[in-house]
Amino acid sequence: LKRLHRGGVGAAPDLGLSAAMAARSPKRNRGGGDSGDPDATAKADERLVEAFDYCTKRLLEVPPATEDAIPVALLQALCELHPRFRDKAELRSLQAQEVRLKAQLKKLEDSRGRGRGQAHRRPSVAAEGGPTSPK
Repeated sequence: LKRLHRGGVGAAPDLGLSAAMAARSPKRNRGGGDSGDPDATAKADERLVEAFDYCTKRLLEVPPATEDAIPVALLQALCELHPRFRDKAELRSLQAQEVRLKAQLKKLEDSRGRGRGQAHRRPSVAAEGGPTSPK
């Protein structure tokens, strides 16, 4: 009844969270944010530009296959920059490169096979009566 009386009918109950949240607010503890050091702001801007440049470069090097894959590729590029996630990101990048190279190799092998024809392929050693075939 006290909650309804304080806030009126239909008001959200006051659990004391607003005062606790205001005390822990990072902007209020830092003093506002915009009145900081101009050099620190310039450094932050420079780091942001470098991150965007790197992400753009990575997306252009290996463009995502679909439009839905763009956010995943962007996150992958950002992870490559972060020291905490760099190792896993490098592993994922190498795995993706392996898949791309295997697909490219299979495509090249298929095109070489079709270009030469099946008659020009060398028969296996076992079919020729080599050392593994019974006498």
